This record gives sequence, C-alpha cells and structure tokens, in this order.
Amino acid sequence: MTAGFHQGDSGEEFPLVGRADVFEELLETLRTVRKGHVRAVVLSGPPGSGKTALLELFLEHCRSVARGVRVLSATGDEWEAQLALAGYSQLMLTAPLRSAKGYDGGPALPSTPVAHLTPAQVVNYASTLTTHLEGLQARGTVVVTVDDVHRLDEESLRILVFVMRRLHGKRVMFVLTLDPGQAGRVPTGVLDFLTGHQVIRIPLEPLAPHQVQDLARQLFGLDLSATAAHGLVRHTGGVPQQIVELLNELPEDTWQSWFPSLPASSRVRARVRSVLGDASPALADVAEAVSVLGHSAGLAEVTHVSGVQDVMPPLDEGHRAGLLRLSVDQARSVVEFFEPGAAEAVYEEVVPSRRIELHRRAAATVQDEGERLGHRVSATPGPDEPLAEELEDFARRQAMVGAWQDVSTALFSASRLSADPRARNDRLLRAVDALVGSGNIAQADMWAAAVDAMPSSPLRSSVLGYLSTVSGQNRSAGTQLEMAWRTCNPEQDPGAAAQIAQRFTLHGVASWDGPLITRWAETAMSLTDPGTPAHIESEAIYGLGLFAQGRLREAERSYETAFRHAAENAQKQRVQMGAGWLALRADDVETALVNFEAAAPTEYRGGSLRISLWAEAWLARTQLVLGNWDAAAATVARASVRLETSRMPLIRPLLYWTAAELWSMRGDWDRARHYVSQSAVQPGTYRAMQVPASLARARFHEARADYESALAVLQPLTDIDPWTDERVSFWPWQDTYVNALVMTDQLDAADAFLTGFERLRREREIPSDQARMSWARGRLVAAQGDPDTAREHFEAALGHLRGLNRPYLRARISFAYGQSMRRAGKRRLASSVLRAARDLYDSLGATTYVDRCDRELKATGLDVGNLPDPADPVLAAVGRTQIQLTAQEQAVAELVSAGATNKETARALFLAEKTVQYHLTRIYGKLGIRSRSELAARYRPAD
Repeated sequence: MTAGFHQGDSGEEFPLVGRADVFEELLETLRTVRKGHVRAVVLSGPPGSGKTALLELFLEHCRSVARGVRVLSATGDEWEAQLALAGYSQLMLTAPLRSAKGYDGGPALPSTPVAHLTPAQVVNYASTLTTHLEGLQARGTVVVTVDDVHRLDEESLRILVFVMRRLHGKRVMFVLTLDPGQAGRVPTGVLDFLTGHQVIRIPLEPLAPHQVQDLARQLFGLDLSATAAHGLVRHTGGVPQQIVELLNELPEDTWQSWFPSLPASSRVRARVRSVLGDASPALADVAEAVSVLGHSAGLAEVTHVSGVQDVMPPLDEGHRAGLLRLSVDQARSVVEFFEPGAAEAVYEEVVPSRRIELHRRAAATVQDEGERLGHRVSATPGPDEPLAEELEDFARRQAMVGAWQDVSTALFSASRLSADPRARNDRLLRAVDALVGSGNIAQADMWAAAVDAMPSSPLRSSVLGYLSTVSGQNRSAGTQLEMAWRTCNPEQDPGAAAQIAQRFTLHGVASWDGPLITRWAETAMSLTDPGTPAHIESEAIYGLGLFAQGRLREAERSYETAFRHAAENAQKQRVQMGAGWLALRADDVETALVNFEAAAPTEYRGGSLRISLWAEAWLARTQLVLGNWDAAAATVARASVRLETSRMPLIRPLLYWTAAELWSMRGDWDRARHYVSQSAVQPGTYRAMQVPASLARARFHEARADYESALAVLQPLTDIDPWTDERVSFWPWQDTYVNALVMTDQLDAADAFLTGFERLRREREIPSDQARMSWARGRLVAAQGDPDTAREHFEAALGHLRGLNRPYLRARISFAYGQSMRRAGKRRLASSVLRAARDLYDSLGATTYVDRCDRELKATGLDVGNLPDPADPVLAAVGRTQIQLTAQEQAVAELVSAGATNKETARALFLAEKTVQYHLTRIYGKLGIRSRSELAARYRPAD
C-alpha cells in the first residue's frame, strides 16, 4: 500500500508519507552490512501501516540501485503456514547458488509436503541455508526478506532464526515484517529472538496529522484543515491504508467542516460482512452489542446487551477471526474491535429496530448517567418532551461543575427531542453556548449560521458574542455582547444577565482592560450566588483585572477568596489558571507552575478545553522562564495538537510566542519561522493576541541580530500595550524595546522611554521587572560612554535575581553586560561575564547565543581556548590568518567572510558601523587583499 509522496531533505519526493526516516535507516543498515556485518531488522506495525509497501520499495532499491545485492524473499500466508518448509522453499527458490563450475548448489527440498520436522531435520535444513547464504555473500551482499513473518510456518521460522543466530562477519541483511497484534502466533523462542537486542526493531508509527495533510494534498489535491486531519487520525488510529481509503471514497466536502464521526471504509465493511457471514449467531450478537456500547463494553454489559449468557466462546471465535479482543488491565476489562472502523461497520449492519432494542438494553445496564441518557436518546427516534426535560436537568447539574462538553451533548439531544419550536431553539442556543464553553470551537462554528438565522434575543446575541470572543474577533464580540446586555432584563432573569456579564469579563481579559474586567466581574458576581458557574468564572478572572490596574495586593487576596469558593471539580480549573497567571507575573513562578499543571488536564474531571489550553500556553511560558526548555517544547507540541483541532485563535499567539522564541534561541530557524507565522494575527484582534504575536516576531529578529526589524515590530506596542500609573502591562517587552533602540543607535528615544518607565508608580516592586529596567539602563548608559555606571546597573540587575531561579533572564543580562564591557575595553570583566552567560545558554540548549558568546569571547582576545587550532589541517588557512589579526579583527573577519554586511556585523558585535569599516581596512592591509570575496577565500576551510 502506497501512502503518498513525501518531500525529503534532499528535495526529492519519497513515495511513502511518514516513512522516509525508516527507509533511510534501512539504507544505513544496508551500508553497514556491505562492510561485512550481519544485521537483522524487524519492521513492526498493524495491518495497513505500510510495512509491505516499505519492504517492496527497499527491495526495488536493492535490485535497481544498489550494485551486487542478491535478494532472497518469502511471504507468510495463512494457508501455507500449515505446511512445513513452505517459507523455506520460497527463500531457496528465489536465488539459487551458482558455483564457479556452473553447478546449481541449492539445497534439496522435500518432493511432497511435510507435516512435521524433527529437530535434527531443522538443523540440517538450517545448515544448508547457512552454506547457501555464505556462498552467495562471497559474491556480494545478500538481503533476505520475509513479509508477514507471523504467518510463516513454524519450521521455516526456526530454520531462519537458527541461521540468523550463527552467521557472523558476513554480508547478509535480514528484513522481516511483523504485526504486533499477531505476535502471539510466533513460537516463544523465535519471538524472544526477534524482540531481543540482536535485532534492530523499527516500529512504523501512526501518521501524525501534519503527515495526513501532506498525504491528502499530494495524493488527492485536498487541503485538509488541522481539524479534519486530527479527526482522520483519531478515527483510523493513524493507519495509512485506512486514511487513503477514506480520502478516496468520501466526498471532498466531508473534510470542509467539523464532523462528529466517520464511516468505515468499503474494505473494512466488506471484511466485517465476510466475518459476520461466517460467524455463529452468538458472535454476531456480541459484535452488535460491542458496537452499541463503545468504550463501555465490559463483560457484564456485553452479556446483558447481547443476550448471550456465556460470552467467552464467541469472544474466542471473534479473536480467531481478527474481529474482537478482550483487553484486561488493573482498572477494567473491555471488549473492543481489532481494526479501526470495524465498530462503525458492524453498527451499519444492524437493522433500525434491532439498534433501538440494543440501545434500550444498554441504557438499562451502563453506570454513567450521561451514557445512560445517550442510549435512551438513540432509542428514541421521535419527539419525547419528558426525556428532553431529563436531559435539560442533567445539563443543568453538569454546568454547575463546569463539564461543558456533557452539557452541550445533553442539550443538543434535548433540542432534537423537543416538539415545541421555541424550546427547540432555546436548547439549541444553549447547546452551542456550552460548546464554546468547552472549547470545541470547530463544532460550534458549524452551528454559527443556524444561530445567526434565529430570531434576535439576548441569548442569541450572548452566544454569538461568546463565539466571537474565543475566535479573537474583538469588535464583533463587543457589538454582540452590548446588544445582549441592552435587551436582557437582570431583574427578571438574573442568571442570563450574569452570563452576559461573565462574557464581558472574558472580553475584558482578552483586551487586558482592567476596569472592564473588574466592572463586569463584579456585575456577574452580584447577580449570582458563590459556587454558580458565572460567579466562579468571573471570580477566576477578577484578580487579573485588579492587577491590570496596579492593585496587586487586592488581586492576591481575591484569589484566596476564589479558592475557598471553588469546589474540587472542573470549576476549580478556572481559578487555578487565573491564579497561576497572576503568580507568574508577580514572580512567584514556582506557584504558577503548580497551578498551570493542575489546570491543564481535562480528562478526569471534565472542564473547558479553552481554559486547559490557556493554562498549557502559560505553562510552556513558565517552563521557559524557569529554564526547563525541553519541557516547554513538549508542552507546546502537546497543546498545539489540541489547539489546532479545536480551532481557537484566541490562544494561538500566546502558545506560539514561546515556541518561536525557544526555537530561535536554539537556532532551528525553519521551526522558528513556522511558529512565528502561526502566531501572526490580523489587525483589530485582541491585545492578548497582538502583544504575544509581536513578541514572537521580535524575539526571532533579535536572535538573528536584526534589531531594525525587531524595533519595527515592538514600536507599535508603546500604543497597543502602554504601562501607565493606572494600567499595568502584563507582557515583558519594555527591556527588549530599549535594547532594540540602543542597538540601532536611537539613544535619546531609548532614554526618554526608559526614564518614563522607571518613574511609573508601582504598588510593589517585582524583582524581574527591576532586573529588566536595570539591565536596559545599563545597556543604554554603556552606549552613552559611561561603562563604570553601566557596570553598576548590570550588577544591580543580576542582584535583583539573586535567590530566584531565572536562568534565561540571567543569561540575557549577562550577555548584554559582557558585550557592553567588551566594547568599553574592559576585556577581563567582559570575558568573565560572557563565560557565565555562555554556560547558562549552553545549559538551555540556546545554541544561537552560545555562538554569539563565543564570538564575543574571541573578540576579547583572552579566551584563546575558543580559537581554532592553527595546527588543524582543516582550519589551517583560518589559523594562519588569525595569527596576524587582533581578536576584534578576527571576529569582524569571520562575520564578513560568512557574508554579513557591515551593518549586520556591527549589530552582532555591538560596534559602530564605522568601526567595522575601520577594522576591515586594517584586515585588508594586513592580509594583502582588496575585497570581501578575497577575505572569504582566505577564511574558507580546506576541504
């Protein structure tokens, strides 16, 4: 099965999406074998994962590209597995040995099928195969492949392993494919060897969503959204064969909107029909019950729903047929289908009346109330107002604990069962509202047109305003929420009014508007009792509004109160996220970490995906601040999957700001550019989107020493995100802005901005803010020509961080300190501080700044350990050049010879552009050259 083309690093198309790395590992192993080493490789993966296609591609390479490779191949087969030596005979007939005298030296094979071999016969055949392979490899490399080794007859398997154990120092490569789900069919001793240390095991991982997008684009010309790609992966388990089948069979418009589920492919349906056609009535009944029960298919539930009293015999039958399996762990046992899509295929075969009866039985046996109601809904094809009221009551109770996905599911069902059109519309509106609350924006968007077409009402405007807010549509959200508030009546319906006020509170925090946050949060809380959803959600944000107005102590007290009100359920997630946000800003980063880690999961207590993603975005930022960059990268990778699936623009810039900065610092420019582009926003979006999007771009430019571009990005923030006596900015961009002004020689502008910033009233000093102001002032004073005062500011900056675990900020300050002192001629001090900065950056994996520290250290002329060894033949030309140049000239020469302009060199080395030109003139004179191209030639290492 070919899964589509993949663009490799070389620019050539590779025919199997997601398998290029595996293919390269096979080629590397082949290169090792050709040097005289035996190697065995097992490609493992479920059916449809591409094992056979990859093996065939590798064999094609061996036959047509690699020279002097002989191939012996066999394929396991269900029927032939009953015949001894069936696999062995395939191997021996594919490449007979021809001696120098022309004699065909292939081993003898039994003339008639053999039922069983004695151990002595196995050894005899194995010895013959060993001799055969030794003869072949004397003339070139031999590749032995067995596809579906789990379907090979036992005797051939034992012969094969016998040979693999005993061949040494020969040019023989074994490549086997194995389905892990069928590994139990392989004899124990053989399996032990195939999974042992002597064998290279390469699992074929499921395709990731971005690979599915590549596959769809290249094979079918489809531009799949991230949501559609994730849906395909979830439905198929990432198995390439099923993905290709569904992309090929379903209409293109299937992938243009959110879809709750997907059908089985025609191949899976045909296989299921075939199995059920040969199945006993008991197995058919059990399979139908499992398809109805889903993940609740425990043994007791399957017994009750299927009506089969002893389900073990049909389960054994289903296991042998590759249809059903029983999974048992410490928590529970569950019956499930082997193949993705099989449940849908079986369910399709069940006639409607039988489905209704099965759902009724399921409703009488499952324990979870939501699932029980769901089965009752599936068993009720027409209107049923009493059931709709039960669903509404369930939704009300779930809303109290913040389980918004359960709320939306129940209300959608209640809407369908409503006979009255007004009740149906009201329930539908509240279902969409709950969808937004859960963070499932992709599905909510599907209902936006239906909501927009409904008659005007406060609830309709509130829902549209809520959806606009989480979608990042600032103006639309404000307009809709204002309309909702104007048309509601707080006295008649305080709960609905409180909900609108709570939406205004979220609108306020996305705008980072302190007065707006506190006014609407107070309104919402005044209209509701503590513990209700609107009250808790407003209280969870209220403290941020206080902090945004500079009222830090009140903000901290507000979260103490909020934690007392929040029960141990999903609602507490909101309080933890808000409290973590404040703690991060107030330099209590360790407490922030604890709160964000607690707020991020939603699997066990329900909750909002929006709050979870917001918490994960801040968690990644917190990990970056604390210097745990590998954890930050993992958090971004994990959160981005859910973020792209949910389609929630409000949080994208915040998450990808951290990612862009991290990968810029680590020198992975392609990945950094990707995240910078992912963080981009349109004009008119929320401040909570615009500021981190700008910071992502600014930090990318800063890491490349492109301070003009960084300044152009940061300049608008002075208007977008000002810090005044009445308003506190949340995002730390001010020191980066001053640095960009200094590095572009705009010292007066830097002084004016920083002086105003330093004079602002602050209720309580925050150490990291003080450190940023001090190092910014140090950078400015050094550029103004006062290195001694600058040194005092830099030392003060580092002093503010004393006792705090802030390796990243400490590294930034130390680098600026050392660079400034080096420019002022204080070489020993500069060397000491730069060495500290380099060590910190190195511990973070920040290779971009490790390299910049190395250049600065070379420029001091004191850290000779960083200079190339003149005796090194590869760097001999560079070494000879460096002997004649000063440390400063060496640094300039290296940058210019690498293609940097004078301006870029000046920015990188914190020099004036005229100084760079002066150094170049001296370099040209010393080396007897006239141009930059000649300089590049002198600095080009010998090949």
